[in-house]
Amino acid sequence: MKQDFLDELGELALRSRLKRLSDRMMADAASVYQHFNLEVQPKWFTLLALLASKNTVTVVEAADLLGVSQPAISQFCRQLQAKGLVTSVVAESDSRKKVIQLTELGKQQVADMQPMWLAVDKAAQELCVEFENDFYSARRKFEQ
Repeated sequence: MKQDFLDELGELALRSRLKRLSDRMMADAASVYQHFNLEVQPKWFTLLALLASKNTVTVVEAADLLGVSQPAISQFCRQLQAKGLVTSVVAESDSRKKVIQLTELGKQQVADMQPMWLAVDKAAQELCVEFENDFYSARRKFEQ
């Protein structure tokens, strides 16, 4: 078995270990999307899911709800607009705000991804409790 130096570092290397796990999960998700011929990047998942749930949100609302920066949301929007998956318009009530929503193509892509999202959710829930440890709840407590 291959030796992993991060094991020797223990909790001191927790950030590195979580980053490595996150990178692997993103690469795996990209492979799944590619396998199903979906031109979607995993980093867009949360914004697409938010738009599917809320229909429309402003950049500020999306940033707050997803816990990412406004520039990151703006960047994702530009990338998703280039793919034809979202539209962004100036809010009628405040010209400083941009309202984001899925296009018809975006709604179709999200609908096509729903079975994958459900399968991944089920597998993740099973993994989180598999070792008599609710990983998801522990992660939430750790973040707090």
